[in-house]
Amino acid sequence: MAAAAALVLVGAAPGGSAAVPPPSGTNLQVLDWNMCDVPRWGCGERKTAQKVALLKQKVQENYVQAMLLQEVCQSTLRELQSQLGSGWSVNFTPYHWSQKGALTVSPCETLPGTSQPKDANDDVGTAIVVKAGLSDPVRYPMLQPQTALVPPFQCATATYFEVRLCNVHSPRSESDQDFPQLDYRDDYQLAVRDVVEEFPKVVFGGDFNTRTPEAGAEHAKVWKPAELYGLPGEAGYAECDQQNYPNRRTGSPTHDANIKLDYVFSNLKGRWCVVEPKAPEGQTNLSDHRFLIYSVEVTPAASA
Repeated sequence: MAAAAALVLVGAAPGGSAAVPPPSGTNLQVLDWNMCDVPRWGCGERKTAQKVALLKQKVQENYVQAMLLQEVCQSTLRELQSQLGSGWSVNFTPYHWSQKGALTVSPCETLPGTSQPKDANDDVGTAIVVKAGLSDPVRYPMLQPQTALVPPFQCATATYFEVRLCNVHSPRSESDQDFPQLDYRDDYQLAVRDVVEEFPKVVFGGDFNTRTPEAGAEHAKVWKPAELYGLPGEAGYAECDQQNYPNRRTGSPTHDANIKLDYVFSNLKGRWCVVEPKAPEGQTNLSDHRFLIYSVEVTPAASA
């Protein structure tokens, strides 16, 4: 198991006093996006200004109050928080490269021809971004490959809404250079399920690097915990973009390969789901992944 890494806070999160319970009938909009912010990972130009502008637009147009971001650089997060204002809090958790089990934090950009960071204050990681307070951030230890990129799994509470948010980035299939036959995704998802089932109100999502169970047996077996990905009326968590239910769990493609890899789940009642469309002809999406926005209903905790 990987040791829990230090959490890096970008900006101050409100602390001290207990959360103010949200009014009855409050809605929470959560955006999930793998931002493809790392040039050496095949992302091309970073396009920081355009990506930050897109997120700010979604806040204004879709009333987004929380974000689960993967493959995002600290410098991008600093610009995002500057644009959103002081009412927003950010928790950042870095990716690591594991070399025979020895962990090194992954930089956003490296000096040409080296693995040395271009900027010591600009690592790449996942982030939970919340309006109206963020509290109790935790990075959970997961089963890690020996020689491969190690993605983090972190959760934090959206304080005002009293909803636990968890950011997922599953390892890629057979990505361990030392043990290329191993697929860590099923054990990763079991660990995710074990964490999220402890929370009475939770939204979790991210890049699962996994197609839907209906895409074939080789994909279905990765969804090892049946209690994780449920059809309406069954055990498990409802996913943001479940089309053609109750018989199938399918959804719009979220990756340039025209497949669905990105998911947002919740045990709260879903209201609506938005999936970023494929870019119009002559234009390109800013990432190889498309964002999702899930609107869920939030009821206040029962009074003591």
